[in-house]
Amino acid sequence: MDLTTTQPPLRPPAPEPRQHPLGPLGLYRALRTNAITAWRAEAFEEPYIADRNMLGGYILLNDPDLIRRVLVDNAANYPKDRLQLEKLTPAVGRGLLTAEPESWRLQRRTVAPLFQPLAVTSYLAAMAASLDEMLVRWERHAAAGTVIDVAREMTTLTYDIISRTVFSHEIETPADVMAEALTAYFEAFGRIDLWDVLPLPRWLPRPASIRARPAQKIFREEVRRLVDRRRARMTAGQSVPDDLVTRLMNARDPETDEPLTDAVIHDNLVTFIGAGHETTANALAWTLFLLSEFPGADARLAAEAKSVGDAPTAEELARLDHTRMIFEEAMRLYPPIPFLSRGVAAPDRLGDIEVTPDTRVIITPWVLHRHRKLWSDADLFIPERFAPENRGKIPRFAYLPFGAGARICVGATFAMQEALLALAMIARRFRATLVEGSPVMPLARMTLRPMHGLPMRITRR
Repeated sequence: MDLTTTQPPLRPPAPEPRQHPLGPLGLYRALRTNAITAWRAEAFEEPYIADRNMLGGYILLNDPDLIRRVLVDNAANYPKDRLQLEKLTPAVGRGLLTAEPESWRLQRRTVAPLFQPLAVTSYLAAMAASLDEMLVRWERHAAAGTVIDVAREMTTLTYDIISRTVFSHEIETPADVMAEALTAYFEAFGRIDLWDVLPLPRWLPRPASIRARPAQKIFREEVRRLVDRRRARMTAGQSVPDDLVTRLMNARDPETDEPLTDAVIHDNLVTFIGAGHETTANALAWTLFLLSEFPGADARLAAEAKSVGDAPTAEELARLDHTRMIFEEAMRLYPPIPFLSRGVAAPDRLGDIEVTPDTRVIITPWVLHRHRKLWSDADLFIPERFAPENRGKIPRFAYLPFGAGARICVGATFAMQEALLALAMIARRFRATLVEGSPVMPLARMTLRPMHGLPMRITRR
């Protein structure tokens, strides 16, 4: 089956793979400026590459079976690597993203019930309320013909949704303030710097740490106020919502019956306030961009959205096949998290390569999702590859928008429902069109953002 026949041969914007290796200075510049520009063409063609660069020895994995070994079959041997922890820990401490296995299991058990399918379905009304407020604003933009940054709009939307749902609408920091703080943090820590390359003492303060402090203060102050208010209500015997804050505060270690420390509670709340909306916002923004570029896909999505109600039910969302296909293909081309990496605890064998504890294992959705041996016409936008009759042909570990294994994103079901609902409700009423001549290019800063935003005009259907 030739899946390309339903789409024009337009390549969505992405850096061209390099044909020749970079020298040390060129590689450092690429990694610091936009890490997805550093990969050579062979990375998109080989099942794995073992090499060495200024960050040390590494093996890049593209073979789904080898990825399965690292993330599932022998996952205990492949913990989060030092570089990844040094980038994330200043913001999220030892929350769910960065916790050691024993602490992680307790934290995961505590928060998982909030993201089970039944619980996620119960959030539909709150999600729709957030969308309704945004669409009212969009009515004014459509009437005035003003240009809006759809990337920023999606950030505001998903931030409001996470606040209304798992935080019971009790987050006080405005969306624009939190967005600026996240951007500042990603700009500080989301790129390679000399502290990552040179053998400097780990205690030596990084310039990135200094630049990120105002952002970290915003994260921590929001969480401190949230916990203080909740604790005061609980101490006074008042009723409190059964949300993320309450569950973390009531959690007990099954062996010691000890509660989570305040530090762990704070770290998890910061994690969910930040990571709980940023990745979905980017995935939605890239989807709306692709719909602007591909009118045929946009028309199919709009027609499907018209077949459901103004605020679709869970049953109606489950029928949105085209919408899901388009969103999944958008996450293939623009994966919310472009890089994953793991350390090596003990020697192991991956393919023909012996890996040792001084090796970094890299699994890069940016490369994996565009691999020439795994995807036909890998750089083209072809939602049909995710059609129900084709979806099962995709190797499980060739597509990792939410990660995989035990540490797969706990909010994956939440994010998928949120995205389908948003796309359906938007498409019923509006079309977003990129302003002509606007430069669009993905930028890797922990997450994959549009480098220049996405300036668009909103028009009524």
